[in-house]
Amino acid sequence: MKEQRSKGLIVGTLLAIVLAILLIVPLRPALAAQGAKPVELSFSLHVPPKAAPYHAAFLPWAKEVEKATNGRVKIKFYLSQTLVKARDSYDGVKNGIADISWVAFSWTPGRFPLTGVMDLPFLSPSTFTGAHALTDLYKKYPEMRREVRDVHLLHLWVTLPYEIHTVDRPVRKMEDVRGLKLATQPAARAAVEALGAVPVTMPSPKIYQTVEKGVADGAALAWGAYKAYKLVEVTRYHANPHLGGVSYCTIVNKNRWNSLPKDVQATITRVTERMLPDTLCQAVTNEAKKGREITKKQGQEIVDFPPSALARWKAAGRPAWDKWAEAMEAKGLPGKRVLEDAIRLVEKHAR
Repeated sequence: MKEQRSKGLIVGTLLAIVLAILLIVPLRPALAAQGAKPVELSFSLHVPPKAAPYHAAFLPWAKEVEKATNGRVKIKFYLSQTLVKARDSYDGVKNGIADISWVAFSWTPGRFPLTGVMDLPFLSPSTFTGAHALTDLYKKYPEMRREVRDVHLLHLWVTLPYEIHTVDRPVRKMEDVRGLKLATQPAARAAVEALGAVPVTMPSPKIYQTVEKGVADGAALAWGAYKAYKLVEVTRYHANPHLGGVSYCTIVNKNRWNSLPKDVQATITRVTERMLPDTLCQAVTNEAKKGREITKKQGQEIVDFPPSALARWKAAGRPAWDKWAEAMEAKGLPGKRVLEDAIRLVEKHAR
């Protein structure tokens, strides 16, 4: 009888120990995660706090990354070029000044030749179409992937089409653009020149001051950035010929990325693929609508062109496509094939 009781006590004790182990073991990773100091990643952005890409796209993305990693990763933003100047963003990440940044490829002309295909005049009709076409091209062509091999690429994006905003000279037909000095990003140079205007190129944060001081007659800028950079204060006439988009990427310092645990890398990648570029596309689309509404309320002129007129504008930019393809081929790059695929993918994603 005593032996049976003793055996029962032993079995009961063993069961209690096993149950305790089963309960404790799953908690250990969570407890370790709670106790560990989170990794803080610096994110350099050239846009101001009120800009839609920050508050409606990158900030929600960062919060989702923190949530999905159970607080193991936190992202700290440095806005309005406070950490790295816009033009230096790519090298700022490459050299470890910032962990992450959002970069226009055209800020360093000639450095990303093939990736610049979506910057061609009138090629990208919308931010959604351009972003997905560029992403598909990047997946297909190793030559494009090699252009950003010294950083880790999170995602690609293309802006809304650039439009024309002027101070004193309205643009109501294509011929009205000739001779205008337009402040714009380097990527829009070909479109502006194709129309007989003079591009004054710079990153977007400098455009307001350039127009305000009279250095330029106006600007070529997407409506999605128009409100954030307060161009409504210094321009009165607006024309929408859809000049084409500007290609961007969000990148991470390669050493910093490789230092992250594999499961954290996988989580950040998963969150990014779920949210970007579409959240960013929607953010600027919504912002563009607000910008147009504010402009109308102020009694400023907005000109939208019918399809027949837009066809003339697009035809003016088409020679730049062939010139770009030939220049790529001269460098030993598959410019003609990339351009053909870009046109096909734009048609595919525009449907």
